[in-house]
Amino acid sequence: MNQIRLSLVYEGRLGSSRADSTYVLENAECFSEICQVRILVSRRNGWEIPLTIRDKFEVIEVGTSFNPKNIFQSVFGQLRFSWNVRKLIVSGATCPEVFLFHDWWPTQLMRFFKKTRRNKLIYLEVHNQIPLNIFGRLFFRHIDLFIATNEFKSKELQAVFSNKVIVEKNCVRLSRYKNLYTKVGLLNKPNQYTYSKRKVIGYTGSLGSEKNPYLFFETIKLLPQYDFLFVGKVPSSFKRTADALPNLYQLGTLDRNDVPRFQISCDLLLVTLDPSNEVSRKYTSTMKLLEYIAACRPIVAPKLPSILELLDITEFYSYSADDPYDCANAIESAFMDLSENPRLPNPSRLPQYSWESRNERILLEASQQLISIGQF
Repeated sequence: MNQIRLSLVYEGRLGSSRADSTYVLENAECFSEICQVRILVSRRNGWEIPLTIRDKFEVIEVGTSFNPKNIFQSVFGQLRFSWNVRKLIVSGATCPEVFLFHDWWPTQLMRFFKKTRRNKLIYLEVHNQIPLNIFGRLFFRHIDLFIATNEFKSKELQAVFSNKVIVEKNCVRLSRYKNLYTKVGLLNKPNQYTYSKRKVIGYTGSLGSEKNPYLFFETIKLLPQYDFLFVGKVPSSFKRTADALPNLYQLGTLDRNDVPRFQISCDLLLVTLDPSNEVSRKYTSTMKLLEYIAACRPIVAPKLPSILELLDITEFYSYSADDPYDCANAIESAFMDLSENPRLPNPSRLPQYSWESRNERILLEASQQLISIGQF
């Protein structure tokens, strides 16, 4: 498998606090342990890829810089990015190579060059919905493998591309959580992030509209007796609301290696999602949820299909996804149980969801495909 080169294709700000950037970097780190890896990334106006990433990985910036908030620049910048990725696929090295795309649209210019690809495979990670109507299906006939990141996506894809779909859910780096509980004083109060002796509810990750920020902030208002710790970036439309809450601690972004320590130091971990958003309800990333499970802290989460795919109802404190009062009640119930018999997620499922295991399975799939076409 180490004879295969893997090219991760990402149109975005590599090294930003966005979940998709984190996802690509986790992929790069784990794949680099078993094969040669490079990252093909777009250029963005006003964004420089951190030197720590450039020093660690082979990063190739593709296309010309553009402003994604300008519609004209965004359309043509993305087309240039896709065109230049296509040239790399067609004229690349003679070694077997997998181009692993994080999003579907940059794959479109590859549709017309399948015969020239020889020992090059195009894989697509399906994180959200993709168009699968009768016309949309034509957009993906050139994809060699779809990697569905949950069962709902898998069933939709299997109905159209039955022999080209595998399920590999978003994963967790278990090595970062190992032995943290044995560190002296880690779970002692006061909390190391607030220096408070009060109970602490932690939240990590995106707080975009699909995560129901309104419910998040309304719940905080209902529970002034507790501290809420938020790791991530507060949306600008909610910045004034967040700044006015005395029991909300905005910690900004943390290094990926520090997130497990933060999660374990909290009393509870909170998930919020917008039930009216289909992505949140069915397709949302399970990466954060798996991290919460690995932290072995009580989880408060909405009772939605995307949550119940990974957690049994007995493993977390559920609430109605659009009701801040119900969320506050679930938090209170969790704290009532905390000293005696709290509901905890079962971590025994986690080894199959480790990044390392996931990436080994994907690379094995690539090896078998290349052997089947006589290119490996």
